[in-house]
Amino acid sequence: MTTEELKSSALDLQNSSLTVTDPAEDIKLATAAHQTEETTTDEQKAESNITDGLNPVEGIRQEVEKAKRAPKRAGLLSIKTANDWVSDAINSPDPRMYFHDLIVQFENTVIFASSNVGKSILAIQIAEAIARTEKILYVDLELSSKQFQMRYSDVTTGEIHIFPKNFSRAEIDPELIAGTDLEQEILDSIEEAAKQGTKFFVIDNITFICNDSEKGATAGNFMMKLIRLKKKYFLTTIVIAHTPKRRGYEPITQNDLAGSAKLINFFDAGIALARSAKDNNLRYLKQVKVRTGEYHYDGDNVIVYDVVKTDGFLHFELQGYSKEDEHLKNRESSDDYDDIQEILRLKKDGKSIRQIAEALEMSSTTVFRKLKKAEENNITLDEPEADPVPTVSPVPHVEQTEHAEQPRDLRLPYKEEE
Repeated sequence: MTTEELKSSALDLQNSSLTVTDPAEDIKLATAAHQTEETTTDEQKAESNITDGLNPVEGIRQEVEKAKRAPKRAGLLSIKTANDWVSDAINSPDPRMYFHDLIVQFENTVIFASSNVGKSILAIQIAEAIARTEKILYVDLELSSKQFQMRYSDVTTGEIHIFPKNFSRAEIDPELIAGTDLEQEILDSIEEAAKQGTKFFVIDNITFICNDSEKGATAGNFMMKLIRLKKKYFLTTIVIAHTPKRRGYEPITQNDLAGSAKLINFFDAGIALARSAKDNNLRYLKQVKVRTGEYHYDGDNVIVYDVVKTDGFLHFELQGYSKEDEHLKNRESSDDYDDIQEILRLKKDGKSIRQIAEALEMSSTTVFRKLKKAEENNITLDEPEADPVPTVSPVPHVEQTEHAEQPRDLRLPYKEEE
């Protein structure tokens, strides 16, 4: 290398950004950085452990134990020992109870009754109770907005019932129903609302969604999908359903739920509602299935309600508790009356006495005798029961007006300490 080349290399080295530092200084800086990193990590751990109420050693030990108890996979199944399931769940909070402990958080409950008994009235009352502390969405597939307004306002006095702010109601635009998979669209809508923070849902009712729900297959398929959403988003769901026509002298049971006998298996809890034979305006409520806790309201202790409207609020007013037997019809007279009603219905349809006898599996003489009894006692064919609220044609896209008056602090029509 020439002299000029050596001078050029020396100049390049002098002008370059490469600097040579003292090795001792480098070690000192690295040690300080490492100590800072360790300090931060320890502080984070300490903060985490304080939050969990554990010291650092105990927190690490529990994390190791938790990892050891991670479930094994076998296809769709997550497998752990029974003891591990219990010990892992014991630290999670217990579910909350609502409305006389009838509704359990994270469970799927069905409320069912015959037509015009008041399922929706009860469901909205329960939803309002929950809305005191939780956000809830009432998916109303039964009432129009005008019918809903008439139930919860008094035309005579001008009073309007004020619901909690957490109570939201939804209905379907009829123009969007045609040509859609209604079942899946409703499930998708529930999932979207769950993503937005709503964890409590009332679906009124399953018959609207599943037209052949009484066959059980469609309703069962819908319920399996709803249960998947419930588990995925930790939802609490209340589903309204019908019962087929039942004899008023028999206690109401799980088997009175319309559809396949297996449909009740999709629910954690079942609540039945029936009309009292003592008074046409009285209703009684009975628990027919309980998965968490105990039966508080079985056949020996049903809740008795009166249907009333006060301050613009149609609701069930608690009357007390009694045995279900006190609200059932007399078996002998009820059985005979029901037979006469069925005979009169078939006769109105143009059936002959022989055809009626074949349809009801009784003799022609029995049919003739019951028709004679109906004539002698002036028994006529019952008309369908009227709905507690007059039917009003839907009024689409009616905007609700704002009320200048401040909402009153209205109490719920049930006792908190029941």
